[in-house]
Amino acid sequence: MHDDAIQAAAPNLDETRRKQNRASDPRHSAWVSANAGSGKTHVLTQRVIRLMLNGARPSSILCLTYTKAAASEMSNRVFERLAHWTALDDAELAREIAEVEGRPPDRIKLMDARRLFARALETPGGLKIQTIHAFCEALLHQFPLEANIAGHFTVLDDKAAAALIAEARRSLLTETQAGHDGALAAAFHDVLTLADEAGLDRLLGDIVANRSALQRFFDSARREGVDRTLKRGLGIPVSADAASIAARAWPLPGLDAARMQDYVALANGKGGSNAQER
Repeated sequence: MHDDAIQAAAPNLDETRRKQNRASDPRHSAWVSANAGSGKTHVLTQRVIRLMLNGARPSSILCLTYTKAAASEMSNRVFERLAHWTALDDAELAREIAEVEGRPPDRIKLMDARRLFARALETPGGLKIQTIHAFCEALLHQFPLEANIAGHFTVLDDKAAAALIAEARRSLLTETQAGHDGALAAAFHDVLTLADEAGLDRLLGDIVANRSALQRFFDSARREGVDRTLKRGLGIPVSADAASIAARAWPLPGLDAARMQDYVALANGKGGSNAQER
């Protein structure tokens, strides 16, 4: 195929395609922000293909997405394009590469393009197009000691988390009904009074989600006391008492005691029965 014919294969790109080609150019670092369905996955797919066209090893490319569906969609697009290229003649292949890169390919790039599909298939582990969660999980499995976690951990999915929360709730109810722990029974009563059963479920969910931070708080409270730990966490001087803390927060500019009483009365009048009881 003559170079003139290759040059003639370069398309006349419109403005949108020129912007997409500029964003997919691996020589530049790019940030793409656009509406759903506007072609972000297309741009990222082109960038992966252009990286391989320019000699990058498939194993050195990492693409992260938020969902498994997006990762699967992108992987399928890359492999479909590369497989399609293996069956094209020189003129058609030159035209498609020119659409991707914005310039016509030379003979060497045409030959390399036909080999990309096989190279991607033969890469150990395949192209790394995966979710952020899968990538982080793989890192933790590779470096469990550095992350201070068990080496053979498994990820807790939503269904398993819901089952554990339900079990914790049953255990809490059992302990409370048994009457062995008066402080636990009082705390349980306070939670139900303030937030009913739905609030209890949310509380247990928040405890599970923030268990590491809570454990650090409990460890610090055992060493230094609850009062000191709370004050340090809230940025309050350790020597401060209730009166000095209140003096720093009240009165607010433009809000005196009389006006505050008016707001409280208005809230009580507008609120439901639960708000008025409290």
